[in-house]
Amino acid sequence: MLAEDRQRAIVAAVRERGSVRIGTLAEELNVAAVTVRSDVRELARRGEVVRVHGGVARPAERGENGPSTPTTGAGQAPAEDVAAGRTPRTYSLGMVVPHSSYYYPEVVGGATAAAESFGATLTVEVSQNSFTEKALVAKMLQTGVDGLLVTTAEDPRTSPDTEAWLRELPVPVVLAERRTGLDTGTVEHVATSHEYGAHLALRHLVARGRSRIALLQFATMTAPMLQAGYDQALTALNLEPCSPDVPSTLLENDLTDLDDKCAQLVRCVKSGQVDAILVHNDSIALPLVSRLQESGIRVPDDLAVVTYDDELATLADPPLTAVAPPRRAVGAEAVELLVRRLEDPTRPTHHLMLNPVLNVRS
Repeated sequence: MLAEDRQRAIVAAVRERGSVRIGTLAEELNVAAVTVRSDVRELARRGEVVRVHGGVARPAERGENGPSTPTTGAGQAPAEDVAAGRTPRTYSLGMVVPHSSYYYPEVVGGATAAAESFGATLTVEVSQNSFTEKALVAKMLQTGVDGLLVTTAEDPRTSPDTEAWLRELPVPVVLAERRTGLDTGTVEHVATSHEYGAHLALRHLVARGRSRIALLQFATMTAPMLQAGYDQALTALNLEPCSPDVPSTLLENDLTDLDDKCAQLVRCVKSGQVDAILVHNDSIALPLVSRLQESGIRVPDDLAVVTYDDELATLADPPLTAVAPPRRAVGAEAVELLVRRLEDPTRPTHHLMLNPVLNVRS
């Protein structure tokens, strides 16, 4: 269906029903919700509809309730406000992420764009640690935020204190790139399936004739999920686990350890114990490739390297194939979950997992 046909159908539905949810329109038109939102933005720009939280409504005509209904933010208003001619409310959202320089800028970018599309305001803070994140959240609550997007410093599934803190927060909470525990109450999450990401990488390497595939990573919150996906992929692809001689864990911010693990890996490559490796993350992969090449290991001829995150992979020589988590989508979907929760506090708790993609380069 062409855009003009979809837009005519949207306008007709709105005129007939008064207001319609985006999800309903997407189902009826058999298109993605993001396509409907794009059409609605264009129609709102032309004044044919009014964007509301979660949907679209018929503009109030002059004479019905006085002047045309005002809107806020990106031109959105709750449907009942549109109908009654009241000034609508804009949701105030707070977001706390652990870093501002790696990985999370795109998560924040996706959240910012989504908040704008819903007519919400978004305040973003950077925590660095669990003590600071709690102080930042407390400050946001004092300013009256309606809901929170949080990437916790500790894993709620293994930190009872973090789990209890989240459960007791007085406003709706959605975790971004974290997963809720079994006792986190109505807290929701949007996260990347790193298990699937590991499987993607191994399947790619096997398709290129590699069979002795190692995993090297920092001991981060992501590590257990990558390890689980790696182990599952070994079984699914009928691969043998690597020898214990092959390094698997690195000490973060320790160049001496990186040098030691690289020398160990060189010996394993030369002895035929490993012919491919998945590295988490790019900040390890780039110096690792340089050190391997300095030691006479040809990448990818002697050792195929797939990196995880795809923040810096194109800067390597050669550019590296990388697993790319859907960072921007994580932020956008987290905002949408939060807005949906604010609109309907009784709806079922949602836990959303997004699959990464593989960007093949060499």
